[in-house]
Amino acid sequence: MGKKAPVRTKSKAKAKASAATDELDAIRAGADEGLTGELQRVASRRAVTGVLASARDAMDVKFESFSMQVSGNQLITDTTMELNQGCRYGLIGENGSGKSNILAAIAQRDLPLPSHIDVFHLHEEAQPSEQTAVEAVIAHIVQESESLEELSANIMEEVGPDDERIGFIAERLDELDPSGAEPRARKILAGLGFMDSNVPMDRQTKDMSGGWRMRVSLAKALFASPSFLLLDEPTNHLDLEACVWLEDHLAKYKKCLLVISHSQDFLNAVCTHTIWLNARALTCYGGNYAAFVTAVADEEKLQAKVYEKQQADIAKLETFVRVNRANGVAQSAKSKKKVLEKVQDEAVEKPLERQQTLNFKFEECGLLAPPVMPFDAVSFSYSGKKEEYLYSKLDLAVDCDSRVALVGPNGCGKSTLVKLMSGELSPTEGTVQRHQHLQMGYFHQHSSDMLELDMTPLAFIRKLYPPSEYKRTEEVWRSYLTMFGFNRQTMTTEIGMLSDGQKSRLVFAVMAIKPYNILLLDEPTNHLDVDAVNGLADAIKSFAGGVVLVSHDFRLIDQVASEIWVCEDKSVHKWDADIHAYKKKLAKKMGMYRV
Repeated sequence: MGKKAPVRTKSKAKAKASAATDELDAIRAGADEGLTGELQRVASRRAVTGVLASARDAMDVKFESFSMQVSGNQLITDTTMELNQGCRYGLIGENGSGKSNILAAIAQRDLPLPSHIDVFHLHEEAQPSEQTAVEAVIAHIVQESESLEELSANIMEEVGPDDERIGFIAERLDELDPSGAEPRARKILAGLGFMDSNVPMDRQTKDMSGGWRMRVSLAKALFASPSFLLLDEPTNHLDLEACVWLEDHLAKYKKCLLVISHSQDFLNAVCTHTIWLNARALTCYGGNYAAFVTAVADEEKLQAKVYEKQQADIAKLETFVRVNRANGVAQSAKSKKKVLEKVQDEAVEKPLERQQTLNFKFEECGLLAPPVMPFDAVSFSYSGKKEEYLYSKLDLAVDCDSRVALVGPNGCGKSTLVKLMSGELSPTEGTVQRHQHLQMGYFHQHSSDMLELDMTPLAFIRKLYPPSEYKRTEEVWRSYLTMFGFNRQTMTTEIGMLSDGQKSRLVFAVMAIKPYNILLLDEPTNHLDVDAVNGLADAIKSFAGGVVLVSHDFRLIDQVASEIWVCEDKSVHKWDADIHAYKKKLAKKMGMYRV
């Protein structure tokens, strides 16, 4: 036997380093902005384990043995995740698979992220305050600078000036120098849609809607340019103009970006890598979303060939054994039987193909002869004052053969126009007439507010459509919910514990039961996963009635709209080219706000 290695006592320096690390982790964990009640509720039910496999003083990170549960539901099991500087990762996976929880686990340091690495997690809007948008953006980096200076002082005191983290922090402090910051902050805010003609960036955040405060929060993240930028559906509150600007901005991000998005266009324009959360594991692919789709398709073809050859070999061996037994050649049959058993033991399971999990159709109640919904000299303002009109003297019509996408900058009145169609708002002047037999389905950005969070999807839909009115058994309802991506576990989980994407799927499940002549869809892709958008597009395309769509998803517009109506200058006019030409126009316009 060799000599037993001597037992070494931990040096004072190492002990101090360990203590400093623990303290810094606590400080950095508290640096993340306060969590909403909903995020706190999910965080309290999330259990995460993982090991930091990369060097603790490095800027690239690798986590091994990463597992995660939420409310006892196993989302990730013993997987590896690696995030490197200079890479932009698109995180994809089914609604409810755990994507948002991964971002939260990193930002809240449930995973052992080194304390010197700065993180911004876009998860909620900026708090309403007396600060203007510009002041809020600059104040964020001032606050971070103060925290970093405190961190640096702690390291100097506990470990000494030779600690490598001191250099990283010094570089970061140079980046965050607030002197001369205002012009850059204003350019970022302008790129995200803040303009004097709409919502000025010098307006106090307390006077902004939640959507505009979310833009302020996004501007904070982009302005700070953290080492790890974590964005969860950053385009959800943006118009098409701001989406184009954000794509361009993030495509040049030089640090580490981890983004969740339902937009294929966005993922293709921005990402250098794609991380697929599937079967409770993370797999990283080089390239954007289109490259990922090609790579997975190639893998599936190869796996199918291996499986088919294996099955053919097994069938051939089974035939040989059976024939030789029948012919009395026992020894030969016995020999091949052993080979057969070995092949069967080593056989791979039939490969599962990547499939859409949203597969449904909207009910239809027949076509109505025009005019179905004409606008006659419609003018509108929320105050009722003529000088504040969003629209003036609109003359247009929506019929059962209409396939219209409404586009235009935020604040121009797209959602307002849809509300005038639905009857939620009434014109200040003029009339909106509706066919006496018209039935409209209406999805809007707050549709999930109708859900009862303490009920399960199965119980909720049976409450809305009781057995006395809808003769469907529980098994029929269960089968129905599977078309919207629910399994036996999720359809009996409290709605409050479902992801936002799963809540949107449930809203569509409720909508798709009733028959409609016209669908009004205001940002229907928000929170859906990237594959579910294809399922929604298929459902819209197969619907025979009229459709009015508001969306920031260029691909969805291209798939389902035959007309594009531009809302601007208190009017609505038809765009004569396709959505790709419109995107090029926006890209040219937004180029002036490049940072």
